Amino acid sequence: MAKPRAASKTFSMSLERVTITIPSETLEAVRQAAERDGLSVSAWLSRAAEKAAKIEAGLAAAEEVLTELGPPTPEEQAWVDSVMDLVTRPGIMDTSATDHDAA
Repeated sequence: MAKPRAASKTFSMSLERVTITIPSETLEAVRQAAERDGLSVSAWLSRAAEKAAKIEAGLAAAEEVLTELGPPTPEEQAWVDSVMDLVTRPGIMDTSATDHDAA
């Protein structure tokens, strides 16, 4: 039995309708993941895209810091690894939209 959809949150961001082309297998995996999470396909893809954009921005910022300061010490790297393990756990710090009107 599918989970009921989470209640929509009110956001000030505008939504745009787009058409994308993805492999059928990817779409099926997205549909299953969205159903597990109680989200529409649009909301699930939006959340995934937001996360990917944040990761890319973080990687670019880290690259700038490493260029400026050099590589971290082993102790600093261990701390970074522990923080990354914490914040990349599913459901941790997830404050993104829970649903969109489009399915």
